[in-house]
Formats: sequence, C-alpha cells, structure tokens
Amino acid sequence: MESSSPEATDIIKYPNFDRAFLPLDSDNTILRASVEARRPNDRVWRLECEADCELWFHTEISNVVLAAWNQYPRVTQSSHIKPSRENNISEEVDSMYCAKGEMKRNLIKPQYWQAGNISSSLNQEKLSKELRGWVSPLALEMVSCFDGETLLLLQFRATREADIEDANCRVDCWVIPRENSCTTFREALYRLLVQGLRRLQGNRAQQPTLGSFASPLRQFYNGWPAWRTDDGRILAIQRYYRVVDVYTGAMKWVYEEDLDFPTWETDSGLWEYQR
Repeated sequence: MESSSPEATDIIKYPNFDRAFLPLDSDNTILRASVEARRPNDRVWRLECEADCELWFHTEISNVVLAAWNQYPRVTQSSHIKPSRENNISEEVDSMYCAKGEMKRNLIKPQYWQAGNISSSLNQEKLSKELRGWVSPLALEMVSCFDGETLLLLQFRATREADIEDANCRVDCWVIPRENSCTTFREALYRLLVQGLRRLQGNRAQQPTLGSFASPLRQFYNGWPAWRTDDGRILAIQRYYRVVDVYTGAMKWVYEEDLDFPTWETDSGLWEYQR
C-alpha cells in the first residue's frame, strides 16, 4: 500500500493525486470548472451516527460537486442500493457514483493508513478487508470511506480485473482529514469521479495504433493503453498526447500537439457540446 497523504512537518496534510491519477484534461477546465456551485446554508451539525455522517457528506460535499456533473456527462448518486451486477449481491452500497462509498463513525485511524501498516491494528485491518471485499464483486478499482472526521480513498492498481483479488495488488491510499488539509473533500470527490470516468471511457474504447506501436492491452484501473512494439516490449509513447474533444467527449491522440490529424480512440463522444 502506498500512502499519497504523507505526514508533513506541520499540522497541514498534503494529499497528492497527480502521481496516481490521470491528469485533468480540457473538459474539466472548459466545461465543468465554469459551472456555478452554491454553498449550502449554514447550520449546526452533530455527527453521532453513520446516518449523520452520510447526511453531512451529501449536503456539504456531494451536492456541491455534482453540480459540475449535471452534464458532460451526467453523473448521478444513489444511496443504499444493490449494485447492478450479473451475480446477485445481498449487501447494500451506502453511496454509489463511479466508485463505491462507505459510511462509518469514528473508525478510521489515519496513522496506520499513512504508515501503510494497517495490520498492526485489528479494527483497521478489519475495515481494510471490508472495503476490499466490495471492490472485487463490483469490478471497481476505487472505494471510499468517511467516518465523520476522515475521508479514506483507496485505488487498486489492477492491470486486469482479476488482479483485484491478488493480495499483492498495489493500492494507492489517501487519508484526508476534514480539517487541516490543503485538499478539500470536494476536490477529492471530484478527482475520484474524473478518474472513474476516464477508466470507463478507456475500457470501452477501441485499441488505437500510433505509428508502429499497437495497444492490445489496457490497464483496468484507469483505462490507459499499454503500448507494445513489434517484438512485444511495453513502453511509453513519446511525443504523442491524449486529449479530450470538448465538443463530444471523445478521446483522441495527437502527435506533438498537431490537432489537425488525430487518431481517435473512441468513435463517438459522451455528449454534444455547442458553443
């Protein structure tokens, strides 16, 4: 497990999304960042049970963030539902976007997660097993947990869906306190949604070929192509960039930012955007 919320020398926490998530693209800056969000009315909160935590999170965090996802594309939030899967799942999900969200009360102990040593705490190890138990049957690579004080985000870096069940699967971990963090819960939820969108787009896209490089495989956890040469070596493509067409939501590859001759990764977009 790799913690992306390391302990700092001061009391402020500095979660890092850039080293584990795909970069933000132009659809974020041009489309969603321009959407007006309104602050909830001020009120007094008492977070004494899981239901209180859930209500606070949806009122203060989810409702504000989802204003940017009313289109391009539209994302909905559902609560206490049985996930739609081929195999029946008896348990209900507390919150579902493109990632699964779990609500607890005063359970997360940040120091164990930040140190990557949850096995030294019985209740944290139990929580870890519970969260991991949701990931495999739902075929999700991300899961979150909020306990009234701390937001815990986990991303399983599974190259294939079956790798989620591997005990050695790498896991990115963010531990974000409600106070004294340079990253807000709203930013964290937004980045989680963007990463989930890119995974869905990538895993449903056609396999592109750039010059002599083919992409027969994709990383399950983020939908990013795995490029191979003719002799089978996997490598990073230089001087090619993937961008999102803001008019349609389709993804395309361009060579050294030459937008006139793109290689389309998706045949059609998720939305139709008019100037």
